[in-house]
Amino acid sequence: MEHQLTVWCVTDNKPGHLSQLRGLVRALSQRRELAVQWIDYRDRIRRRTAPGGGRPDLIIAAGHSTHLPALSLKRRFGGKLVAIMKPSLPRWLFDLCIIPEHDGVRPSRRVVTTLGALNDIEPAPDPQRNQGLILVGGNARHYQWSDARMIEQLHELERALPGHRWTLTTSRRTPASFVESAAGLQDDHFAVIPFEQTDREWLLGMYRDCGVIWVTEDSASMVYEALSAGAQVGVLSVPRRGEGRVSRGLDQLCASGRVTTLDQVKSLGTMPPAGAPLSEAARVAEYLDDCLQTRESG
Repeated sequence: MEHQLTVWCVTDNKPGHLSQLRGLVRALSQRRELAVQWIDYRDRIRRRTAPGGGRPDLIIAAGHSTHLPALSLKRRFGGKLVAIMKPSLPRWLFDLCIIPEHDGVRPSRRVVTTLGALNDIEPAPDPQRNQGLILVGGNARHYQWSDARMIEQLHELERALPGHRWTLTTSRRTPASFVESAAGLQDDHFAVIPFEQTDREWLLGMYRDCGVIWVTEDSASMVYEALSAGAQVGVLSVPRRGEGRVSRGLDQLCASGRVTTLDQVKSLGTMPPAGAPLSEAARVAEYLDDCLQTRESG
């Protein structure tokens, strides 16, 4: 009989990294019984006792600042060490690295590549196909934001998909000038909710409710979350300062038909049907479980 897995999650408490850890832990819990200990990386610098007692089977770290504390835990207490996202330290220090394909690292014995970053989004059980969510980013290193161009695209989106009810929310990067401009779009079918009035639970609820999700292309992680929810996903263009690994990944999603563009919707007169929900956390959990079972039976 498979024994309970003891899993230590080393975190910097950043929302994106927490989402990756939670997604993988939840997927593992659907395969094995887990005892999970959450460890703040700063606490591990100060303390040298085992958290919660015992020894780990797995230590999972997300965020560059967690890597050295996680390595220290492995040296003292054992266990397999897993890094989520491409580490800044040499990869041979880790038993496994979970790295998005767009980072350009080849799969190997120590590397599993994923389509986008892992997340904690589950497929929506009953999304409303006429309910739309718009996730707006803003200024970013590789993008040149334009309020006017984005407002123009939102008008085009409303015309291309009549009959939808839209909820638009912003991010910390969204210029205040855009929020003011977007307020002019509000009516009975279009709501604007600034990020200050939302939290993660609100967003998770919107992922469950909305069958159509559009994301500005500077917010790539949200594209992969929307795909994990199983929605019909579109990308609103933002002028690029140059081509990079993230933009190339989005272009591949468009080319494969996983996401659509505004021009495609205007040409077709509708959104293409949604594909199967992205389930990268479940795929990685299966790989990890298989590795651990091989170790246990060896």
